[in-house]
Amino acid sequence: MRSAASAAEGVRLSSPYLDDAVIAACAAVRPHERRSPWRYKPLLVEAMRGLVPDRSLRRSTKAEGSNLEHSGIRRNVAALAALCEDSRLAALGLIDADRLRSVCTGLQLRLFTPYAMSTTFGCERWLRDLEAHTAPELAEQEVS
Repeated sequence: MRSAASAAEGVRLSSPYLDDAVIAACAAVRPHERRSPWRYKPLLVEAMRGLVPDRSLRRSTKAEGSNLEHSGIRRNVAALAALCEDSRLAALGLIDADRLRSVCTGLQLRLFTPYAMSTTFGCERWLRDLEAHTAPELAEQEVS
């Protein structure tokens, strides 16, 4: 599904939680298994068990840090813009690195800009980290 938040910044975003099959699967779960006053997002926690750190699964609330996010972007604008250089997402044709850089260095952030930036740069970091961890393994395989 296309996200209006990311589309406002010219960034394409995939939202697998909004896929028809995922929504149908969630709707098929009994209501008392979907929500609980004693547990935070129990259905999501169980679906993600083994995929995300247990520490994350033990959360009891959702943080709201939009002010912190805005100030963090401003403090780190140079580092964020640097991630646009040699972007792995751009190389895959998933983003326009020049457009993302202009959003990072622009003077005004719109309402959904921090969220769109966070998801985009999170994917960029993940690709770079994946590359850093798999490159040595591939080099060892080539030598063997």
